[in-house]
Amino acid sequence: MRIRDLSIPLLGAALAACQATPQQESAAPAPHAKIATSHIDAGADRVDTFRVTTVDGRQVGTYSDEPAKTIGQDTSVEIAAGRPVRVGIEGLARYRNPVKTLFWSALRVEGGVDFVAPAGAQYVVRGDIGPAGSAVWIEDAQTHEVVVRKFVAPAQGAAATP
Repeated sequence: MRIRDLSIPLLGAALAACQATPQQESAAPAPHAKIATSHIDAGADRVDTFRVTTVDGRQVGTYSDEPAKTIGQDTSVEIAAGRPVRVGIEGLARYRNPVKTLFWSALRVEGGVDFVAPAGAQYVVRGDIGPAGSAVWIEDAQTHEVVVRKFVAPAQGAAATP
């Protein structure tokens, strides 16, 4: 008997053996922490929005063809607990009027941090947006303690400091 004649029955037996082997799946979910977005109604048709943009280089968040529909809607992102995680954050002024969005300054500030969150921890992205300068940071949701360094953008028209 040739090997060619045995290959199909052997392949069938191998596939059947794979299906008969029970797969072990972890019943416990992976430990995680949560980071919530936040916003401040700044009046005059403007909402200052503070959000997570990336987790370990992966884009997160709800982006839509109509960004005005996401203004003022806070969400949360789960991150892995117990290991270093790279989180990108930003703060920006968003306008309900699309014309203002196109022609007015977004007063944007952004940054990225590496930190290790304990399982079950809850954080929130906060900030301050204004023409005199803007800042964004992550704080503990319970204690309001800043847990990572603040990222600061200079005032409009001012030179950036290294």
